[in-house]
Amino acid sequence: MKKKNNIYIYGLVLIALIVVSYFVLRDTSGEKKTLKIAEKIFTVDSAAVDKFEIERGGKKITMERKGGTWNVTSPVVYTANLQFIGGTLSNLKNYKISSIVSENPENKNKFGFSDTNVTRVSIYQNGALAGVIMVGNASTGAGQTYIKKSEGNEIYLAEDFLFNNFVKFDLTEWRDKSIMSIPRGGIKSIDFYTDKEKYTVIQDTSNLFYVGKDSVSSQVFDGVLNMLQNFSTQNFKDTTILADAKPMYGAKVTAVKETEIKFIKYGTEDSKKFLLQVTGISQIFEVDENFVKQFVRTKSEVLGKKQ
Repeated sequence: MKKKNNIYIYGLVLIALIVVSYFVLRDTSGEKKTLKIAEKIFTVDSAAVDKFEIERGGKKITMERKGGTWNVTSPVVYTANLQFIGGTLSNLKNYKISSIVSENPENKNKFGFSDTNVTRVSIYQNGALAGVIMVGNASTGAGQTYIKKSEGNEIYLAEDFLFNNFVKFDLTEWRDKSIMSIPRGGIKSIDFYTDKEKYTVIQDTSNLFYVGKDSVSSQVFDGVLNMLQNFSTQNFKDTTILADAKPMYGAKVTAVKETEIKFIKYGTEDSKKFLLQVTGISQIFEVDENFVKQFVRTKSEVLGKKQ
């Protein structure tokens, strides 16, 4: 009987040793961790967010809210793109971390966190830094993006975190491209000029447009009026224009006030780029030749005549 008991005890010890050896020696490097993770890197009250600093590719842009208005404040002062700001605030409020995809520092390039690719987003709330989110690549899922903290190696997969709401390859995209809006009904006249001709379009009391006694082609001129209704730039040029610089194309729009729009060619002789200057606005804009010629039409075009 004693012998049987000894065998039984030896058997239990052997089983215990096998179980201990399994947990000590097994390779866990490829196993998915199930530890509970926070829903966000940090939480903010989107209504209290009053500043963003976004850095990418060695360049940095700062946007701040004052009195309910968002503006770019560095490297220039200009109105911010409220559509992009709104999307960013919405994502900060609603996104959730779904998983940790890597803790291996050698994987940072794979997920978009190389020095040349990563975007650093610093969020301020009530004037104080709330936290920093490092934004990597977009994932294959809708609204999924890889993010991480500014320190540590953990890379997270975030849901409802739209890559395009945080990452702009050209940081000038954060600026509002809308310049002005002049409704067609308020226009009294437009004086167009080029390096070859000048002519004036006048709107009469019945809201029809004429050049002299000839009515304009609505098919052509409606396009010009639509551009004035939502006059927006293609790009920005942070420069100054010499006072004696002569525009190749331009227009003086008389409505509630007079606004002059000048297009000055720059670059090489065969350049297709123009600097755009608008009365009362210090910012210089950049547009291409097609933009200019869609707005400053020839007299023949406006009258619907073949050249």
